[in-house]
Amino acid sequence: MTTKHVNWREVDSSNVDQVGWDDEGNMYVRYGDRLYKYAGVSRQRVVAVSRTTSVGSYIARKIKPNYVCTRLV
Repeated sequence: MTTKHVNWREVDSSNVDQVGWDDEGNMYVRYGDRLYKYAGVSRQRVVAVSRTTSVGSYIARKIKPNYVCTRLV
């Protein structure tokens, strides 16, 4: 089994610790000890998430309704 490389960004948020992406078009979101993967999210969209003033709100409005999510941890 190979481990995917995830490019992580720390975010300034009260509930989201990190967002990241891999080379296969997946977004990762870390909430404390919970980790989620959203399939088909572009790197540009992940960077936009990391730079927005309300990371949690952006994820709730723009990511959750539009991308398939899998809880990893």
